[in-house]
Amino acid sequence: MTGKTAFLGLGAMGFGMATNLVKFGFPVTGFDVWAPTLQRFAAAGGLSASTPREAVRGAQYIVFMVATAAQANEALFGGENAAIHEVEKGAVVMLCSTGPPGYVVEIRKLLDEKYDRKDVEVVDAPVSGGTLRAAAGTLTILSSGPESALSAGAPILNAMAGPNLYTIPGGLGAGTNVKMVHQVLAGIHITLASEAMGFAAALGLNTKDAFEALSKSEGVSWMFDNRVPHMIEDDPKIYSALNIIVKDVGIITTHSRLTKFPLFLTSATEQVLLTGISAGYGPEDDSRLTKVYLPSTPDLVLKLATSPSITSDEGYKLKLQLVINVMKAVHLASAAEAMSLGMKAGLELNTMFEIIGTAAGSSAMFLNRIPGLLSGKWSTEKTIDEVIAELSASIQEANRIKYPLHLAATALQLFQLVALRGSGKEPDLAVSRIWDGPDGPLFPRAN
Repeated sequence: MTGKTAFLGLGAMGFGMATNLVKFGFPVTGFDVWAPTLQRFAAAGGLSASTPREAVRGAQYIVFMVATAAQANEALFGGENAAIHEVEKGAVVMLCSTGPPGYVVEIRKLLDEKYDRKDVEVVDAPVSGGTLRAAAGTLTILSSGPESALSAGAPILNAMAGPNLYTIPGGLGAGTNVKMVHQVLAGIHITLASEAMGFAAALGLNTKDAFEALSKSEGVSWMFDNRVPHMIEDDPKIYSALNIIVKDVGIITTHSRLTKFPLFLTSATEQVLLTGISAGYGPEDDSRLTKVYLPSTPDLVLKLATSPSITSDEGYKLKLQLVINVMKAVHLASAAEAMSLGMKAGLELNTMFEIIGTAAGSSAMFLNRIPGLLSGKWSTEKTIDEVIAELSASIQEANRIKYPLHLAATALQLFQLVALRGSGKEPDLAVSRIWDGPDGPLFPRAN
């Protein structure tokens, strides 16, 4: 075999990933259920196939970047046009789609036990980073699996990730577990970007000015910087559909229910996202989630981007601080929630911090506070009681103007519960104690 590559799933990120491989010189045959995408891919230098079976014929590398684990199973095993019928001996299957914990292990089991294809290598390789990094070959890839599979898939993985390729210990499924923890933050941060910018608009702020100020504050996140420009510009392009993040968050909350591990902000996020889906916004860009928060004035964030600019007024600064306090509190609580899930899943937390800190789930609060959480050296920049006071002021003002703060209100309950347990005077990292169990604290504080 040569370096022939089959790429199944040419969606928003998959298309960029596949065309990047073409630029690297790999002969890539793409498959997608949407015919116009295949035409675009052919125009970009790739080859197209009408079925998964045709796509993988003669391929040394097989990359799955379909929307769901069910679609990956169907493309690989489902019916006479499935890829399994033409997978070459010793081929490397790389599963880049986000799926539930265990789905990669199940695919390995089917290959071994049902199809007697132990010769096929499988790499668990979920990705993060968005469409621009996909096209640039700088995605964060969380690879895991046997050493033989990782070595065999290295040429493709390196081409898609560059310096952002991580090897996660723990065998097949470990990469998917890290991606699940990452998506806790991604889902919350995407939703919070809409909640915060909707709040800024409801307060009457020029949203372009607000974005510029908020992006320089402690409340900023990667998702905020990435999504808000689409809110304040009349850009009809769909960068990442709402349906995608709803799917990812649904995987996480399902896992939460199965393991009986509470994920408060993730669950609240799911409800906001599902409200958007039920309103018909699923196919739209997820930055349009502001319409859920401002149903009677859905274009207010865009409209106020060109309103009169007043940034020196004291009232402007006070209103801006209300938004910053919402963002800081939610980002801190979500960081604690994600790291607690990682601890529960048995992941190596320092590695996870390093990965998330350079990926789309990062935030200023995550980078600033989580090192202290992991070392046990909790700072006293803010106490739990101080966070409660700041967040309560924001929510009180939101109530006065009849604006919903779904995530902020959930975060407030978490901080208040910690205070109720007697930790109000402790550093804000004490919010992590929400997830402590009968065996003691997940994150002990150093004396």
